[in-house]
Amino acid sequence: MKSSILKNTLFTVLGGLMIAQASTVLAHNQTGSFTTGLAAGVDFYQVTCFDDGNGAPSFLEAQVKDMTASTSKVSILVYKGTSCTTNKCAQSSTDTTDSDASYSSLVKVTQGAGVYNLFVKHTTTGTDSYDVAVHCKTAGNVHTGTSVSSKQQQ
Repeated sequence: MKSSILKNTLFTVLGGLMIAQASTVLAHNQTGSFTTGLAAGVDFYQVTCFDDGNGAPSFLEAQVKDMTASTSKVSILVYKGTSCTTNKCAQSSTDTTDSDASYSSLVKVTQGAGVYNLFVKHTTTGTDSYDVAVHCKTAGNVHTGTSVSSKQQQ
């Protein structure tokens, strides 16, 4: 009887830990849609990279998945700052295949801690849905604090 209670408790704790880990990973996906039908609509987000105890942020990486079968393609543009000493201050990526399980190529902007601007756009009129994966990471490629804030939806 005691062994059975211990097993149930262990499975409950492990299950809870797995659920908590899954929500942590999913917390940095930003879904959205272009509902106004405007051609070249743009959604704007700000992503804040901060030290959450895992280390100081070095870069933001992002990619987009176009979730609507249509002629429009969804792209992202990530940039930070107004002065830059490298050619990696702004990067863009486009998902060229609609409604599949794959994301666009990964872009990486290495500008340390702070606020990065993330723009999501589509190319033609109509509605479109997307999923953007964003992650702030340390120089050692360890995930660190990432917060996403919506600023404009079209």
